[in-house]
Amino acid sequence: MKNILNLLKNISFVTSLILLSHIALASPLYLNIAASATKGIYVNSQLRSNFVENEVTISNEYLDDGGLLVGYGQTFVGMKDTSFNITQQHRFASGRINFWPDILEGRLTLRLDGHKINNNDFTSDTDGVIIGAPQISWLANDTSLYIDLGYANSKYHNNLNVNQFTSTIGFGFNRNIDWIQLRSYQIRGLNSARASGKSSTSGLDAKWTHYFLTSASFIPSVVTMGAWVGERIYAVDMDSMSVANLADLGIASASLLLSWELRHWANFTVLAGKSRFRDVALVNDYTLNLAYINFTLKW
Repeated sequence: MKNILNLLKNISFVTSLILLSHIALASPLYLNIAASATKGIYVNSQLRSNFVENEVTISNEYLDDGGLLVGYGQTFVGMKDTSFNITQQHRFASGRINFWPDILEGRLTLRLDGHKINNNDFTSDTDGVIIGAPQISWLANDTSLYIDLGYANSKYHNNLNVNQFTSTIGFGFNRNIDWIQLRSYQIRGLNSARASGKSSTSGLDAKWTHYFLTSASFIPSVVTMGAWVGERIYAVDMDSMSVANLADLGIASASLLLSWELRHWANFTVLAGKSRFRDVALVNDYTLNLAYINFTLKW
């Protein structure tokens, strides 16, 4: 296992150098600016009251060569005892390059994400988080099949070093109007005293997406239903560029996302979700109900 981890870390370093050199030589780019807000209410939690997160990202695409994304987010977790409220800052970046080798009959993508998280957690257990996450993926030329392998190394204060392994398969049907994605999570290196008694967790994330081929303004262009089963803690989500460093043990979730293309240069997205968590120390199962909105400008 140690050799595998060292290999993955070396791959992530080499990938970062390739990304910088390749993208620096790229030509015409397309710029996206997105702002999002998430509001949540905890139900039946003995400690937590509400959740608020605001985020802005700037990304660009270099035709078929790849792209870069940088973002900043602020998170607030309101506690029942307000003297323990948590305010957090999250800085992140993601770079990727694409290759089109004939032998693979599709697009090969190398991606590298980085996260830095600071907050006022009085225990310091969730403060000063640094994460590196490389991923390699392949998408068929006809976009009917997708696979990826991902890894995330999360370094926390007080000698906690969490390793996450993900594998994903996605496939289209109904002329690719419908899409199914399945991703497994294996999280290792946990300190059971800080992770609800767990030394490791595993689970499965599933999403179904439908694309509407209509110009009617009131019908969304994309609908996605998602669900999570299993257990996870300290998870890194490379789709949403989010890190669950403040969460208790997650045991299930469900969500519904709707997205409208208002113009060729603007998108509006909303999401409603429900997640179940467990605070083992307090023998407290509780729910987070949240709503998310995102507005993106493209040019």
